[in-house]
Amino acid sequence: MITNNKGSPVPPLRDYQQEALARMQHYEGRAALLVLATGLGKTRIFTEFLRWEVNENDHHCLILSHREELVHQPLTYLQDLTCGVELADKRANHEPIISASVQSLVSRLDKYNPREIDTIIVDEAHHAAAPTYRRILDYFQNAQIFGFSATPHRGDGVGLGCVFEDIIYDKDVLWAIKNNYLAPIKCRQVNLKYDMGKVKIREDTNDYDQTAVARVMSGTAAGVVEAYNKYAKGPTIIFAASLDEVRDITHLINKQSNSKIAAAVTAAIPDRDRLLEAYTLGLIKVLVNYSIFTEGTDLPATETIIIARPIAPTNVGLYAQIVGRGLRPYPGKPCCNVIDCVGISDYPICTAATLIGDEPKEPQPQKAKQEQMADSEEQIEVLPAEKIPDTWIKKEREVDVMDVGMGADMHDVAWIPLTTGGYLLPIPGVTYKISKPLTDGTVFLYKNKKSAKSPMPLQFIFDWVYQDLRQKHANAKYIWCKSERKRWDNQPITHEQITLIKKLAPDYKINTKKTTRGDASAIIQNLLYIRQAGDKNAS
Repeated sequence: MITNNKGSPVPPLRDYQQEALARMQHYEGRAALLVLATGLGKTRIFTEFLRWEVNENDHHCLILSHREELVHQPLTYLQDLTCGVELADKRANHEPIISASVQSLVSRLDKYNPREIDTIIVDEAHHAAAPTYRRILDYFQNAQIFGFSATPHRGDGVGLGCVFEDIIYDKDVLWAIKNNYLAPIKCRQVNLKYDMGKVKIREDTNDYDQTAVARVMSGTAAGVVEAYNKYAKGPTIIFAASLDEVRDITHLINKQSNSKIAAAVTAAIPDRDRLLEAYTLGLIKVLVNYSIFTEGTDLPATETIIIARPIAPTNVGLYAQIVGRGLRPYPGKPCCNVIDCVGISDYPICTAATLIGDEPKEPQPQKAKQEQMADSEEQIEVLPAEKIPDTWIKKEREVDVMDVGMGADMHDVAWIPLTTGGYLLPIPGVTYKISKPLTDGTVFLYKNKKSAKSPMPLQFIFDWVYQDLRQKHANAKYIWCKSERKRWDNQPITHEQITLIKKLAPDYKINTKKTTRGDASAIIQNLLYIRQAGDKNAS
């Protein structure tokens, strides 16, 4: 019987976990990715695979993680095997299984034979494209690699196709909720009185500039606490916009409740495990953090997640990780309450509806008139705690995120939808084509006439092509980037386009007054694709 570090028996694998394990055991490629929503037990799957690798194949295995908690976590399921640890002052000694911190191992590679490791597991694999990971993976050239992640999206836009050749398993949040493996999501959007103004998205993180976010949201602690008091249920984790907001939110909750029910959790707190244990026991009701609980934290009793910081839709991976902290089922927990604290912004932000599908449409609130600052570098005045108004909540609404389908981030790439299904993107020198979705929702990618070896989730393809375009076709950005070609697209159809459409389809009716160049381009590409497909079938 397999037990964890507390001596309790480990439950048998669920059906989908056994299926994922079988996919790994039969995989013959070099590097594969498995995408499982937070809470579906990826650690349980890969530790069972490692047990099989050691006992049946006599392989030496390596687990790569980027945080201390994640280094120790899988070892709780491997008590029956000899394991080593590479972390800070702890050093492995060529054990059959080594769990390593990437930061520690990358400086100790010279103590390993490059052929020593047969199998590598990359936990939270959306980090695998980072240079430190790549250095380790490249060092062990003969090792087979399996990556596990709740989301294959990186915040900096770098696709994981540079590391993983195939996605061999994919179970998302919507599937997990519908099959009762994760708690349903109940979302409430609370509009606070803050204005994002012109805070922009950074290219290196694909998220809003956090220094600017902290500045414009300074003083909103009272609104966050009001949202907590009105709408939160049960144990709650609050994701704040800055360390100052962590402090202010914690102080206000404790002050208003006349007891220390909230605790601030920061990287500087040495006894973090004690706080988490007190939270699990119900001694602490609220954990307030800034970028601490985004990964690797298992607190299934959490019933409410308050996201009190804007997250750009280009960083949906981070949003998924945050919401995942509250999705694990727990006795007496009917659902996960997600409270999105949103304000006024010139740019969209992630919400729970973004995670599951498209955002429900509603009229946008009018921006309050503001004086124009003479100097753009002038500091924005913020309200001290004693001047915060009685209510910061302008309005709130519930959003049924389960009634909308899965969405996808196209990264502002000018994909042309094909009438037969799929997408097309022709640029000088190369044509990308995405096939019509298969029954399981996956698609094939074609680059010119070459096809990918196996189908992959649509979002992974969008990510990969976007990165390929950025790296190899930046000079054609005026063609493949929607925002760059918008002006050209919106101009009236040209005489040349009309002539070409009539040549390709003489009976096609064109409304020359309403059809734009962009419309005509899409029509032409569809007609060309239909003709090419017909010629291919005829031959």
